[in-house]
Formats: sequence, C-alpha cells, structure tokens
Amino acid sequence: MAAGSGQGSSSVVTDQGSVAGETGTDSTGGSGGDGQAAARGLAVVLHDLGWLLPRTIGLAAARQEPLPASELEVMRLLVRRPGLSVNDVARELGLQPSNASTAIRLLIARGTLERRQDDTDARVARLFPTAAAYAARDRRERSWGEQLGDVLNGLPEADRERLTAAVPVLRLLAERLAGDASAAG
Repeated sequence: MAAGSGQGSSSVVTDQGSVAGETGTDSTGGSGGDGQAAARGLAVVLHDLGWLLPRTIGLAAARQEPLPASELEVMRLLVRRPGLSVNDVARELGLQPSNASTAIRLLIARGTLERRQDDTDARVARLFPTAAAYAARDRRERSWGEQLGDVLNGLPEADRERLTAAVPVLRLLAERLAGDASAAG
C-alpha cells in the first residue's frame, strides 16, 4: 500500500487502485456535512478493509484450515442463515447450481455441513453447519482477533477506542446489507 504524503492528505491506495480517503476530506470520508460523500468514503474504506483483511490478518488462519473460496463463501452464508437449500445457496451467492452443489458436496465430505430433509417437503434438503464448522469458525475468528489486536495496539488509544466503539453499528450495517442482499435475490 502507498500512503499519500501531501499536506492534509489521508489517501491510502490499495494494490487494487481504489482510494480510501481523499485530500480535504474529514475523518468520516466526507467533506463537511455532505452525507453522500461520507457514505462514499465509508463504502470505500469498508471495501478496502474487506479486500485487505483476508490477505493480511486472515492468512495465518487460512493456512491452518484452507478452504477454496467457493466453499468458504458457502460456509459463511450457511453459518449466518442455516437451513437453506442448494438452490437457495446458489441464488444467494450468484453461483450456478452445479457449482454450489459441488462445493456443498465437498463440505459435507469434510464434515462441516449436513443435509436434513425439509419438514414440509421431503424432496428438499436443507443445509446446516456442523459442530466442526462452528469450531473451525471460532478458531478462525480467534486468530483474526489476535492478529488485529496486534495491529490495533500500534494505534493511539483514542483511535482504538473509537474503532471498538463502532463495532455494534458496523454489525448492524452488516445485518442490514445482508438483509438487502437476500431481498434482492
């Protein structure tokens, strides 16, 4: 990453070329009271973090328990929303049903997913993470927390407090976005 060095600049350019923060913006990414500029700044920073976190703090955990990207996405969806069908998973993730089915079959073979017959329609199988899947998620999240904690410890205390205080509202934002994504599907 390269950081901007101009006076009043807080730009960070990722390897992907996106810009987080711009010269003359306030700490929310906006310029003054412009809500759209603040939303844009927040969206860019969150996108950059979403790209950076798996490539930095997520590497150690991914090396311990590697999963192909498609399988990881299936697991992330089913941990948030257990009980979906194969077709539901394919639609939610924008995958071809055959690709979703392959990923699901491999996850079942790994012991991280199980199929259960639908209570009302015996033709439909519902997918549920196993205890092993939740244990793997907990190990991964614990590793993320330890590594991010090391990074946060390099920040001033006031910044650490502001970031950790934002967790509940960021979680609410994630839930809202997840709801919007499933409603659009």
